[in-house]
Amino acid sequence: MKLSMQSLAGALALVLSTGAMAQDVTQKPVTGADRKKAAKPAPTIAPETPAKTQTTTTQSTTSTSAVPDEPGNAVAVQKSTDTTQTTTTEPAPPGAAAQSETKSTTTVAPDATGAPAATTTTTTTEPAKDATGATLTAATAADVKAGVPVFDQKGGVVGKVESVSAKGAVVSTGKVKAEVPVSSFGKNDKGLVISMTKAELDAASAKSAPPPKKK
Repeated sequence: MKLSMQSLAGALALVLSTGAMAQDVTQKPVTGADRKKAAKPAPTIAPETPAKTQTTTTQSTTSTSAVPDEPGNAVAVQKSTDTTQTTTTEPAPPGAAAQSETKSTTTVAPDATGAPAATTTTTTTEPAKDATGATLTAATAADVKAGVPVFDQKGGVVGKVESVSAKGAVVSTGKVKAEVPVSSFGKNDKGLVISMTKAELDAASAKSAPPPKKK
């Protein structure tokens, strides 16, 4: 009876050992192809925002000057106004106003005759238009959503937003995927706009992508 129990225990141990070995043999090893299937992070591309603000500054100074007669005595006073105007275009800061804003200040100082001369400075800031004539403003986080189309500054299709995270938005061109910071987006009435064309984004993404690992 004792011999029979020992034989049974040995047979059971042999079965368990054989099953474990079979499980090890049938387990599929991880191959290079499996590693390639793993999702690769999209490279980060951060172009300058296409949204611009146009600022026009107009300065007008009204002053008086004495008009002398032949002996050199002041017999009349002449009033004159000098006006200068400058226009500058710069990248729109985050949260820039979508509408035109005008500010005006007037300062008074004595002119050559001692009379008060008034200088009025008027500054108008408004969103600049893109190449298509559409008003282009800075995009906010609320504007950047999955599925929103992305265009270049001439209206050409770049792709669409595939996903959004705290780092930015992953834009898919159909050929590559690139992560673009929210601050790099502008917006117009068609959708989101970036300062790169589809070809430029494809090239920049390919250049920024990490080299493939050697097997």
